[in-house]
Amino acid sequence: MRKVLGILFVLLLSCSLMAQQRTGNLYGKITDEDGNPLPGATVTLTGAMTAPLTSITSAEGVYRFLSLPPARDYILRAE
Repeated sequence: MRKVLGILFVLLLSCSLMAQQRTGNLYGKITDEDGNPLPGATVTLTGAMTAPLTSITSAEGVYRFLSLPPARDYILRAE
């Protein structure tokens, strides 16, 4: 019985550890030279760890990319 409980404990612990994923979020705001927000701008994020992602800025010029894997080579382009 102790052996079964020990194995069950190890399996439950390993399942909870697998649920831990390192991700991050990227938020920003697109403005013109005068500081006015630019709504409707297309923002594209590219990197080696992810396929190109696209976001359209809100009425306040805000964009966001959620649950990104860790990387050092992200490139952000606004058009």
